[in-house]
Amino acid sequence: MNKCLNKIGLLVFSLLLIGLLAACNGDSDPQTNGVDNGANEEQDQGPTQKIGVQIYDATDSELIAFRRYYQDYIEDNYNVEFLFSDSLDTAEAERTSTENFINQGVAAIISFSDSDRMSVIQMTEDAGVYYAIGAGTLSDEQLDMLSDNEYFVGSIGPSLAEEEEVGYDMAKHYIEQGYTNFLLYAGGYPFVDMHLMRTHGMIRALEEVGVTYNAREDGQIGTFESDEYTINTVYGFPDDSGAFFGTVAERVNEPGLEVILTAGLGVEFFGTALAQSGQDIRMGTVASFEDAYYEGFSAGQVDYLAGKFSSSIGPIFAAVYNAINGDMEVVRNNGNPFRIDQGYWIATNVDEFNEMYEMSNSTENPAYTKELLDMVIKSENPDTDYDNFESFVQSYSFDEITNLQD
Repeated sequence: MNKCLNKIGLLVFSLLLIGLLAACNGDSDPQTNGVDNGANEEQDQGPTQKIGVQIYDATDSELIAFRRYYQDYIEDNYNVEFLFSDSLDTAEAERTSTENFINQGVAAIISFSDSDRMSVIQMTEDAGVYYAIGAGTLSDEQLDMLSDNEYFVGSIGPSLAEEEEVGYDMAKHYIEQGYTNFLLYAGGYPFVDMHLMRTHGMIRALEEVGVTYNAREDGQIGTFESDEYTINTVYGFPDDSGAFFGTVAERVNEPGLEVILTAGLGVEFFGTALAQSGQDIRMGTVASFEDAYYEGFSAGQVDYLAGKFSSSIGPIFAAVYNAINGDMEVVRNNGNPFRIDQGYWIATNVDEFNEMYEMSNSTENPAYTKELLDMVIKSENPDTDYDNFESFVQSYSFDEITNLQD
């Protein structure tokens, strides 16, 4: 009898000891505790969703900022992994990138490349992979062709009408200040649509104050006539000969030049010539709130910027996230893919720029925080719908987003 009691006592003591050791191990090593740890949270969320991102230039400062926002902020707050392409400067490279992403098992592709977009969209539809345009737009004809494509999510970016208005507002800003001697950089005019439309906006502002614009039959940038205004032009991109920067230097050093208006790539193409000229010349441009423009504003080279901010690509992620979660109704415009305009932040002095620059480049408190994006993500806000999403995207100005954060 005593032997039995002793055995029972020993068994109870052993069980208590095992329980205590298990509890201690659970506290010291969460990987072995099946109650509440990161591994189980990830299991609850399901497997990490892969999203491919196609970019036209891996060295572009704007795209570097976009990448930082996705990898350093979105990945930390959502169960996704972004795979980035190399620079895609040909249609073949874009198609190859698409094949690679599909083979890597991506659920969606967000594209900032447009070498062969319609073919790529067909490839993604065939593969059952969602596709969205991260910063751009489609023509009416293209959108109509894609109306029945259940895997094409939509596009967010400046419309061509918005691009023209950006050029118009920038030129008018300086005209109203009394400047009369201008250099217009038309970029890839007439082949790059956004450059063409921005330049047309500048031309319209000048025509309103009596300048005559003489268009050329071959479609290239024309000439200007005026008794009051002097307008020179330059267009194109650098080549191996170095002639482009020689022309830029000549134009910047024209006597009496007051303002440079560029359809893009302001500091990148004109910064050196401006610094070497030693003249007090203003510059307005369309670019982004990145380091090169921080330095440009600080040095007095730039005093007007229509710019994109790094987290402006937050809403297109929210749309894709809804799609891969099966909540397509949130991003369907009457059953069709969406096309929503999203313009630029405008800084007209160094103080405005610095305030916008700080928010644009923050990975702790970006313009589009998780709290804001969750407002239009169905899994986080069951009451959201397409009207909410569209309104959210269209409220993109610095003041509107600041108010939303408050």
